Amino acid sequence: MNARKKILVVDDNSIHLFLIQSILIDKNYDVTVADHPKKAVALVKQNEYHLIILDIMMPDMDGFQFLDFLKTLDINTNTPVIVVSAKTDSWSIKNALEKGACDYLTKPIENDIVVRKVREILRRQVD
Repeated sequence: MNARKKILVVDDNSIHLFLIQSILIDKNYDVTVADHPKKAVALVKQNEYHLIILDIMMPDMDGFQFLDFLKTLDINTNTPVIVVSAKTDSWSIKNALEKGACDYLTKPIENDIVVRKVREILRRQVD
């Protein structure tokens, strides 16, 4: 891995943000965080990411709406998205995957599973 992979983490819960950010920085990823979907919207319009980790339940724009929004952009349209949510119902999981998420993890997260999923997805990408 010659260049550090850029990951955007979007979650309105600062504890979850800090936890995921810490796990990924420890593995030498370049991590940007957004604690509100509006911040994430601004970031994905201006920066290219290798991966987005996205919460579902957020104010103003939920994760499903954010997934829809990503499809309208010129950049990050094909950026893989892992949804990490406390919502464990089958409709939420199915909906997220149908809207383009490549994986769905439920909270509370397990650090090693997050790292493994991130590595698997990033390994599939061609620079």
